[in-house]
Amino acid sequence: MTSGPRWQDLIGLETINMIVKKVVPTWMDGLHAVQLELVSGILDGRDMLCCTATGGGKSAAFAIPCLILLEYNKNPEAYPRGLPTRTKPIGIVITPTKGLANNTVCPFMSVLQSSLIAY
Repeated sequence: MTSGPRWQDLIGLETINMIVKKVVPTWMDGLHAVQLELVSGILDGRDMLCCTATGGGKSAAFAIPCLILLEYNKNPEAYPRGLPTRTKPIGIVITPTKGLANNTVCPFMSVLQSSLIAY
């Protein structure tokens, strides 16, 4: 266990919401409580499981950690130092159909692509 700040600490949760509002400006209210819990756990390296109905926010829970780490690494001076990070975050999506995969991944592609251009 690390002695530095964690994403699940208050400073980490505030940083997550700050980054989400920056990289996904249409989400000015930030993440829902369950999404924030999932995302902060994922960023801290915990295994997380989420079972919700369609439209419950699962897609954001897997995609947002990558966006957060890309932004955190791209602009380290803008955020609290010492939060756990990875230089090349990877997200994996497993879906039963191509249509569902497109519905899940496509909304985040433009944000991801603009973040990846700098790398």
